[in-house]
Amino acid sequence: QMPKKKGKKVESSGSEEEGSDDEVGEAGEALANANLDSKYPLTVTYCGACSCPPEFCPWMGPKAGKATPECQAWTLANMPELAAKLGYEAGEAPSAAPADAAAGEAGAAAGAAGGEKAAASAADAKEKLPGGKTKKDAVREVHVSSKQRQKRKYVCTVRGLELFGVKLSDACKIFKKKFSTGASVTETADNKEEIEIQGDVKGDVVPLIVKELGIDIGSIFFIEGTGPKATKVPAA
Repeated sequence: QMPKKKGKKVESSGSEEEGSDDEVGEAGEALANANLDSKYPLTVTYCGACSCPPEFCPWMGPKAGKATPECQAWTLANMPELAAKLGYEAGEAPSAAPADAAAGEAGAAAGAAGGEKAAASAADAKEKLPGGKTKKDAVREVHVSSKQRQKRKYVCTVRGLELFGVKLSDACKIFKKKFSTGASVTETADNKEEIEIQGDVKGDVVPLIVKELGIDIGSIFFIEGTGPKATKVPAA
């Protein structure tokens, strides 16, 4: 085996890394005699109006660089020396607050008046049509129809239940339970919704609508045919 070479051990004096005792003593004495503005632990006072240190109040209001009247009043009452340093005047804060309050009340009143005017305009626009005609309320009717899908398979559609305050998903559950078949809410070509029930149950669904959903039979109609030639037949 080859003998290991012994490296030279280099020793460094503590004075090179940490400094001499004289230098450490001089730094400590200078630090002890230093006049520092901050004394620890720090005590921070917060403004009672905006919950920020009062020095930051001028930057917390709606106008950058100007504290709100509430902040100025609180600083004048609780920290007068700082208020003088920030340039707050005793006569400025009280007079500004009522002015701001009056402006706020005026703005609120104007907003309320504008809202009422907009609502009235919207109501007029909804009721009146071009040419001075008024829009009629939608006719509340339930339309029941049956159509053949494949050979002997039929589908019964029920439309208009939502006009009577019926939730279509709840009506589907009633139809499924009664007829033991599928029932679902589908969207029509005119972006409306109707219920499709599997099977030709057109004649049985009418008394169920009257009994379970509380809709008068005089408002229920059978739709015979499709397209422009479709006819409406009273279910009563």
